Amino acid sequence: MTGQEVKDDWYRAAYTPQMAKLPWAQRTGSEVDRLLRMLEPLGGERILDLGCGTGRHALELARRGFSVVGVEISQANVEVARDAAKAQSLPVEFVQADLRDGRWHREFDVVLSLNDGAIGYFPTEAENRRVFEVISGALKGPGRHVAQIPNVMHVEKSPSGKSRIEGAEAVELVDHHWNSQTRCQEGTITYLGEGFEKSQPIPFRKRLYSVEELRDIYESVGMRLTNLFRGNGKPGRPRNTQYELFLQACKATAP
Repeated sequence: MTGQEVKDDWYRAAYTPQMAKLPWAQRTGSEVDRLLRMLEPLGGERILDLGCGTGRHALELARRGFSVVGVEISQANVEVARDAAKAQSLPVEFVQADLRDGRWHREFDVVLSLNDGAIGYFPTEAENRRVFEVISGALKGPGRHVAQIPNVMHVEKSPSGKSRIEGAEAVELVDHHWNSQTRCQEGTITYLGEGFEKSQPIPFRKRLYSVEELRDIYESVGMRLTNLFRGNGKPGRPRNTQYELFLQACKATAP
């Protein structure tokens, strides 16, 4: 492990337009298929995609007929997403914003936090909880939030280690360890491939949540955790062999 300091905005360096070359970025179609199995939409839902990166999920959802707004902090990523939407004649709105600003009020039927969606990325507990306040505020009652985040049970089982994911154009290397006191996964991400500057390790820190913590957080913002899913998108409690946690929460209707 490296002793490099984790910057408050580490995600800006970790998630750039070069993400399109990474192995997991090639699975967009199957990931949206899984999302729709979990969501079981009626059709016509208006969707907010938080931390949308270069817009791959938002664009795919628009191809399937949904009205989508993507929100991303990186202007470079937003420009790539907008160019893709224009080139494909897809009516997706991409907004450059810090999602903590919470500018949306009961506008959406569904909010998405896919591939983390910036959940747990911020330096303080208050900022990370703010994300859930924004999600609740953006939803109409009884709108839904669908999240795909690291499974803390898996991390606790394997508290340190290294992973290597190879794709046709790039390789992602992750060196991580679990800090049980802060409840954070910490480490470095390194990308290898053409276009990745000097392949320097990027220190990161992610606050991870148990199902019980998430249930309490949702209740504190007027929502209810309703479903847990396995990696195939079918209902089921997570196992410690499952790398990611998939969940759905519902906004309470107004009295």
